[in-house]
Amino acid sequence: MRSFSVLLLICALEAPAQQPWQIGMRGHYGYLWPHRPSSWILVEGHAPAVEVFAERQVDGSKPWQRAYAMPSIGVGFLYTDMANPERIGTTVRLLPYVQLPIVRGRKSDFGMRLGWGIGYVARPYDRTDNTKQIAIGSQVNAAIQIMAEHRVRVDRWRLHSGFGIDHWSNGSFRLPNLGLNMLALNLGVSYALSQAPAEPLALDTTIRSMPRREGLVIAAFGVNESILPYTGQYSAYTLTGDVLWRLTPKTGVCAGGDVFNKGSLATLDERMKDRSRLEYTQFGLHGGYALLLGRGEVFLQMGAYLYTPVPDDAPVYHRLGIRYRPGARLVLNMSLKSHYAVADHWEFGLGYRWE
Repeated sequence: MRSFSVLLLICALEAPAQQPWQIGMRGHYGYLWPHRPSSWILVEGHAPAVEVFAERQVDGSKPWQRAYAMPSIGVGFLYTDMANPERIGTTVRLLPYVQLPIVRGRKSDFGMRLGWGIGYVARPYDRTDNTKQIAIGSQVNAAIQIMAEHRVRVDRWRLHSGFGIDHWSNGSFRLPNLGLNMLALNLGVSYALSQAPAEPLALDTTIRSMPRREGLVIAAFGVNESILPYTGQYSAYTLTGDVLWRLTPKTGVCAGGDVFNKGSLATLDERMKDRSRLEYTQFGLHGGYALLLGRGEVFLQMGAYLYTPVPDDAPVYHRLGIRYRPGARLVLNMSLKSHYAVADHWEFGLGYRWE
């Protein structure tokens, strides 16, 4: 999961160097959100959490940074026990994030913080001594955060308040994987290590503008565990074709097709066990929306299966992910495919793009 952290940090950073670092601490107070009725067994009460973070504002030298009204990038470390030390235990996450202002004033601003990194759960499911931990089956997981945040600036100090959700999931790499969701209010304070410059850097005019439309072909790989107990883990392959239309400097829409080949389909129907792996292939069409961050993007897609040899968990699928374009043609892709609120598998891939 570390590669998710690296990719998001690359997308957000793109080498800002002039703005000072802010060092801060934030307290969270919330609860484990049982998004499935079966998860209520894990809710023991309200859960406090503490977070330390470091961030800095981008330098304004790139067009996308100004389109987003000078966002900030950072990294945060959070600790909690979800108010259930016996069944969940120590739960932490380390994630790079980008804070995108929505409304910016002279002394305050309101925006959204988006983060994707690595998480740890001390007490995952165990079939001998932790059978009631039905939410997550692995210690190492991906961590995702979405948070609405208000900030007030007082000289070098900033006061932070917000409301958000933190999510821990292993993408069905190991079951169970309902995921852990923490909903919480938070308050915090941060301090700038030096004085910020009065004006942003001049725009870098050597940066080539992104095309209005581009095509993408991406091949990806993942692993998931069958929903049938103790049947093991299986490889999953994806081939995706996409067309992305940039509507504004910040947003875009896409449409395309997918070819999936997932080994765990053989456990869903006895008739599949004697068939060749090629016969496990599924076909689907999808549409989506993207937040564009220069050469990077955060995207959300929804698709439907046109053909599947046996019924899957659902007739539709979803995809949340990030992409980065390190060169003129190469695309890096990391995404999570799911059926409604149930993860199917990760997609780690490389692709080719053209205009």
